[in-house]
Amino acid sequence: MAYADRIDGELVRFTFRAPERGFAVARLKIAEATEVTVVGAIAGLHEGQRISAEGQWGQDPKFGRQFRIESFLIEDPRTMRGMEKYLASALPGVGEELARRIVEHFGLDTLTILADSPDRLVEVAGIRGKTLERIKEQCVEGKAEQQLMVLLRGFELPAGAAHRVIERFGKDAHSVVQRTPYRLTEVRGIGFRTADQIAMANGMNRDSPERVGAAILHVLEACEDEGSCYLPEAVVVERVCGFDIDVGPVRAGVDQLAELGRIVRKDVIGSTSYPERERPIYRVAMDRIEANVARLLRARVSAAPALAVDIVAAQTAAGIELSAQQAEAVRTALTSGLTVITGGPGTGKTTIVKVLLAAAHQRGLKVGLASPTGRAARRLAETCATAAGPAEAKTLHRMLEFNPLDGGFVRGVEKPVEADLVLVDEASMVDLRLAEALLLALGPRARLVLVGDVDQLPSVGAGRVLADVIRSAGALGQVPVARLTAIYRQAQASSIVRNAWRVNRGELPISSEHEEGMARDFFVLRQEDAEEARGLLLRVVLERLPKLGFEPTRDVQVLTPMHAGPLGTVMLNKVLQDALNPRTGLLGGGAGGHELTIGKRVFRAGDRVLQTKNDYDLDVFNGDVGRVLDVTPSGLTADFDGRLVQLGLLPLESVEHAYAISIHKSQGSEYPAVIAIVHHSHFVMLRRNLLYTALTRARRFVCLITSGRGLTTAVSRPGEDNRWTGLKERLC
Repeated sequence: MAYADRIDGELVRFTFRAPERGFAVARLKIAEATEVTVVGAIAGLHEGQRISAEGQWGQDPKFGRQFRIESFLIEDPRTMRGMEKYLASALPGVGEELARRIVEHFGLDTLTILADSPDRLVEVAGIRGKTLERIKEQCVEGKAEQQLMVLLRGFELPAGAAHRVIERFGKDAHSVVQRTPYRLTEVRGIGFRTADQIAMANGMNRDSPERVGAAILHVLEACEDEGSCYLPEAVVVERVCGFDIDVGPVRAGVDQLAELGRIVRKDVIGSTSYPERERPIYRVAMDRIEANVARLLRARVSAAPALAVDIVAAQTAAGIELSAQQAEAVRTALTSGLTVITGGPGTGKTTIVKVLLAAAHQRGLKVGLASPTGRAARRLAETCATAAGPAEAKTLHRMLEFNPLDGGFVRGVEKPVEADLVLVDEASMVDLRLAEALLLALGPRARLVLVGDVDQLPSVGAGRVLADVIRSAGALGQVPVARLTAIYRQAQASSIVRNAWRVNRGELPISSEHEEGMARDFFVLRQEDAEEARGLLLRVVLERLPKLGFEPTRDVQVLTPMHAGPLGTVMLNKVLQDALNPRTGLLGGGAGGHELTIGKRVFRAGDRVLQTKNDYDLDVFNGDVGRVLDVTPSGLTADFDGRLVQLGLLPLESVEHAYAISIHKSQGSEYPAVIAIVHHSHFVMLRRNLLYTALTRARRFVCLITSGRGLTTAVSRPGEDNRWTGLKERLC
């Protein structure tokens, strides 16, 4: 059931405001002796105003019963006291006493008088000269602000974003909207398309320099969201022309922005020269970040002096015997300021890490362990734990002490990370911005070890750091790279490992029943029809895997390339929830059948859920998977790897069902059993590294449900994502 409702009342007082987000908490008087707490994008409102709001009731674990506002209409105050509070709140310099005298004189007609005949304020004792002029000026500004709110809301701009426009531009806001609407993209939550809609409504010419320049900056920013650091000039022109702009104005716009220094156009990066059509075009900020990362990486190679390493003693301490290739990787990591250890499944990366840590401890080095995601960090800590005690691993954001208020990090040049050696696992997930923050936060003599599988999917954010560092090392030999290629005996019998390597070489995987002497841990089931494939998935989850000892809601993870479509996460989560955790007979039983609806998602006790954003207050991170224990109208309680977390209505905006998740979201995680869906309906997403990443998420079992065309496409397309990056060239 949903908890939507409508309430009307007068804003009595604000108890919390965050103007930069438009968010506020206030008390709303809905009856003569009844006040309720309301939360939402109401920071731009004033005490004394009346609102008619739609939203949901909830029970916050800390603050009690609240009404979460989703939309609202503003009304004039209806009481003398409300009018007084509004004037005192909305007009700076008009205190409670002056507001009382104004309202006593004009009554409930006060706002009409202020709007139409502000000179009549002289009728109120004490209002003369500068006081009169100041109030008149504020009335004009207030009226303009209300008109602007109506205008922006007419473009379907959320109330919070509209208030942020006013906060950002102040009394110039109306002029910005009317004359320079593309400046609205400076406000969080407003993109080019919204600003362009406003500009077109204002009569902006489609080929105007302002529109062309904004479109160029937009496509460069959008390419970073796709993982690239720059776009070739011809691609910039092509994409901007897609906004119904002629080629001539686009080329002129590129020239103008380059001359003004608002974009960076490169003829050469490192030793690589580019023809005109392929010239890289960067946003200024991304060009600076990429250049800085290259400089910091070059400096890091020779940052720390070489250490004598007793590999034999380290192996003894760890209880592990290394191959010659593995031992050389450990030695390299302790004789250079920067080392990369890369290899596929079964090549012994974990073994090397354990011996490396033993060697570091023998030398008295303070070690910092980190990974891009919380789940990967916990797995790293489990891997590195010894008989002597547990190991501590953190997310990179926690190691660098991320500050959510300004989006920066506490750790940096002035306050470096307190470690002599920092080891980052799952380094293929580190994007360019995070790499810069990490490199800036390392002490001048600290060693950095990057461990990862370069053949997996690259980072979600812009850049291809691990791959570019490895490629530059091959060109110049600057960065020591330990490439692990041997598959060790215990992994050779695994069909999961062997098939992952097959896929990586561009070969089709082989189902276990067709290989003698191999573990029965990898099966390929073919189904061409998407609807039939979904039914096959349900049979595997509900019937086959339980017979093999896997508990569906705990041990099994369904992975798929896309969110939309008949085999996307949205549809699969719905059918899997209905099959595994139906509306009646709920698993867990802790909520007595309660449900909570957030948008189109319905949460029930027993649900498998996924956190999609880092939440440092709740200590849950992007990619964490949990199980719902209890559901109430105000939120839910979930178990994330033994940690009970209370999720209120606002935090639940970052929670999705996790019966099926995207392959990208699975990076850095491992599961006892994986069901991977690779179907031709996912055609646009299918890549070799996508399938390879899905297969390597499994510890004990893989079931690949696929269509012939889908599997052939995934294996035959090179795993390399079509990203434009310049880090390799800057390092060479």
